[in-house]
Amino acid sequence: MNFLYPVYTEITECQDCYKCVRQCPVKAIRVENGHAMIIPEMCIICGTCVIKCPSKAKRVRSDLQRAKQLISLKKTVIVSLAPSFVSEFPECTPYQLSEAIKKLGFTGVSETAIGADLVSAQVAEDLRLSAEGKTAQKLFLSSACPVVVEYIKHFMPDFTPFITDRSSPLLAHARFLHEQYGPESAIVFIGPCMAKKRESDVFKQIDLALTFDELRRWFAEKNIDPAKIQNTAQTEQAFIPFRAAQGAFFPIDGGMIHAVKQYDIPDNIRTMTVTGVDEIPASLAGLHNEKLENPLFIELLSCTGGCINGPASSKKRSTAIKHVNLVDYAQTAKNRLHKAEMKNGLDLCGTLPANRVFASNADEQAIRTALHSVGKYSAEDELNCASCGYDTCREFAKAILENRAEKTMCVSYMRKLAQKKANGLIQAIPSGVIICDTHLKIIECNKNFARLMGQDIADMYEAKPGLEGADLTKIIDFSRFFEDVLAKNGPDVIEREVRTGKNIFQVTIFAIEKEACAGGVVEDITAPQVQKDRIVNQAKKVITKNLSVVQKIAFLMGENAAETESMLNSIIDSFSDDTEKK
Repeated sequence: MNFLYPVYTEITECQDCYKCVRQCPVKAIRVENGHAMIIPEMCIICGTCVIKCPSKAKRVRSDLQRAKQLISLKKTVIVSLAPSFVSEFPECTPYQLSEAIKKLGFTGVSETAIGADLVSAQVAEDLRLSAEGKTAQKLFLSSACPVVVEYIKHFMPDFTPFITDRSSPLLAHARFLHEQYGPESAIVFIGPCMAKKRESDVFKQIDLALTFDELRRWFAEKNIDPAKIQNTAQTEQAFIPFRAAQGAFFPIDGGMIHAVKQYDIPDNIRTMTVTGVDEIPASLAGLHNEKLENPLFIELLSCTGGCINGPASSKKRSTAIKHVNLVDYAQTAKNRLHKAEMKNGLDLCGTLPANRVFASNADEQAIRTALHSVGKYSAEDELNCASCGYDTCREFAKAILENRAEKTMCVSYMRKLAQKKANGLIQAIPSGVIICDTHLKIIECNKNFARLMGQDIADMYEAKPGLEGADLTKIIDFSRFFEDVLAKNGPDVIEREVRTGKNIFQVTIFAIEKEACAGGVVEDITAPQVQKDRIVNQAKKVITKNLSVVQKIAFLMGENAAETESMLNSIIDSFSDDTEKK
């Protein structure tokens, strides 16, 4: 359990369902002793596992206490508020939300969208240079989303050179605020993105990052309701040092492209938007920088629909409502930042470093060995059912070799293993064992059962071990007991002595699953050893059942009753000693 990493597993809550493995787009999960743990070296902090985990075992690191300490230690602590605040807190105005945040102890609130505007202007310049033939780069991949940046650098490294070397809106905004309010000021991001916590861990300009969930908890702790704060000012007065421009569109799909176009890009620039990590591989497949005639800018966002659907955003409102709320707000902003607001010379370079490598070196022979270990000996054995969390059995085998998966995750392997153990146990039991379904068709039986039922049945067993599918009513004449325990309101267990020919069977019938299947244990009590065991048990029952009577008789008649008990015990001892000698 790594509490220092933005996302971790609460082991005591993990239910071993492997849903996080199935849902994780990069399989950054290692199963250890049945528990699914995050692999920091592979994780892109998309938040999918946190959202999908049914037992809430995947947690997000809380930085609330650090934020409180920062406020107590620093004179100036400014919030960089993600532009999706509009869709997250529609019940209050920007001014009310800003004032509520300041009541927590922050010096002021500024829009992260200012950083988005700064980045948009710089990207527009990069695209102009490409269109004019002054650079060889034709393919441009947006660097605004930290999840996408990490995904491409780790899992599609051939496209890394085409990520625009422009900082994320948050990093650009943090640098802007330090320039504006001094290097000693502290910057705290608040938004819907968990990956911003990694940015704050990497870049010193960002002190820490909180999610909207954490902000709500803080409001609740301090009994602050933003909607109840008196709204006495216009939106322009809500934020410092000024309100952002069209960078406010960044949280929706196509929003970055819209903002970039405000800074005059040539008409021959091609643009497109891709949202959702799973869509990225297919979208970039076959793209080659040198084969493009005109510059192509691709806006990539990890969350479907954009940041308004970030992993730490509210799920109470639909994407459409969030989208409309944000557009309504952003359209009231100015088209672009004024030259005086641009902060010429501000460093706008830098993306998350790709210093974490996790590559598979498994060869074909190693993969086949791993497949054999889970009972996959041929292509037909590779069911590719994905119940383990991996799309194919081969991917699962690779995960085993990389110590990311355990053999017990394979359902078909565990089923076969359970069947082998059950079959071995059934065959080893000295009594006859039979299991049938609700139609009284045999599911499984052991050799001893077939032997007890006569030579004909024993011969059938030799021809077809287990007698699967055979009609139980044609093999035994006490099948009615199975019908009784299988009945919905029937008894759970029936014990009877049944005479068949010269043999007397002790039969115990029990329901394994009501109205589905039942089991039976059959003993031949006419067998010599069984007879001895039976006499011992019967004698014990007589003593136990009549002990009080024996004591009363002993009191009235003296030693005669005691002798009766002594005789019964001697029977038990004699048979028991005889059995032990054998």
